[in-house]
Amino acid sequence: MNSKLHVRTGEGQVRIVDLATTTFPCVLGRDSDLAQLAVPDSQVSRAHCVINRVDGRFVVEDLGSRNGTWLNEKKITKATLVHGDQVRIGGTKIRVEIDHRPVETDPLVGKRLAGFDLLSVLGRGRYGVVYRGLQVALNRPVAVKLLAEEYEKEPEKVQSFLTEARRAGRLNHPNLVQVHDVCEAEGRHLLIMELMRASMADHLKGNGPVPEDQALAMLSDIAKALSYAESQRLVHRDVKPDNILVNDEGSYKLADLGIAAAIADDGQARQERTFGSPHYCAPEQARGGAIDGRADLYALGATAWHVVAGSPPFSGSSRQVIAAHLNTELPDLHELVPTLSEAFVELVYDLMEKDPAERPAHAQDVIKLIEDVRKRAKEDSVVGARVRPRLRRRRRRR
Repeated sequence: MNSKLHVRTGEGQVRIVDLATTTFPCVLGRDSDLAQLAVPDSQVSRAHCVINRVDGRFVVEDLGSRNGTWLNEKKITKATLVHGDQVRIGGTKIRVEIDHRPVETDPLVGKRLAGFDLLSVLGRGRYGVVYRGLQVALNRPVAVKLLAEEYEKEPEKVQSFLTEARRAGRLNHPNLVQVHDVCEAEGRHLLIMELMRASMADHLKGNGPVPEDQALAMLSDIAKALSYAESQRLVHRDVKPDNILVNDEGSYKLADLGIAAAIADDGQARQERTFGSPHYCAPEQARGGAIDGRADLYALGATAWHVVAGSPPFSGSSRQVIAAHLNTELPDLHELVPTLSEAFVELVYDLMEKDPAERPAHAQDVIKLIEDVRKRAKEDSVVGARVRPRLRRRRRRR
């Protein structure tokens, strides 16, 4: 059972507590000498409440606190927690995430390869399995990607795996998932990466759409990663929720830059074949022509749409979705999510212009636009008139 507490302070700082590794009973409070989980909040008592595990369930109990313990905005003395509950103590809100699905079994879980303990399965893909691992020598948590066993017999697949790993390993930026090493053990190739908490795709499946401020934080971090990629003359080509990961500190990072295409001297990257995920693919990329960093910005806009609306802009078969990106006007995002600010919707539409000349020219421009959205959001307490793609003012950027 995978269960977590998402602790958000009144100042907006987020901390993730993994209940699988927590010692019970777990006291929450302001005093770190009394509480296993210290909460720096002046409205929280020194020992405010306690969470215990009883017969496989989590129970929260108030410890006679000054301001009380609140569950879904009702004051409680003792209650059993379920998935989606919100506990409030003082100005701190704690969202409860409880996953009752059984832990996936895997024959390699519990084994050690090349000095890395494989602890659990994080995910499976076409080309391999990603494990939560531990680098024994450094006692460092890591993610370990193993190339699928059937591909170990295909030299071109092995070479592609190694090439992508080495490309990614040469890149270094705070908003890129860091590649630590690539190695071979017992006939298996391993890619050792920075351990992240979850992907945005995982978050969407478990928690649904995110609020605008969280989407802006994601956009800002990934735009910084894309700006770095641009400085390295690379086009990622597959920006999507699966490739955007978040760590326990709430920072967003872009993965799989090893698959990026190189930008030539003329400022364009040539595609040997059409690449990318249909739901986020820029029109020029879908056509198979030359592309530049603006294709990644389109995909970033489509990803932003998905994370705030809960689904991509277009639905249907891959062929239908690609055709829509090429020819169909975007739906009304305000109609889908009325709580979004006008400035945010305008930013998404700008990123998803079908003509790359109408999009922001560089990722650095997007970072500035995000700051403008944040400023406008503070100034506008009430959302203005809806903005439709066919009516909004288009600004050509050079």
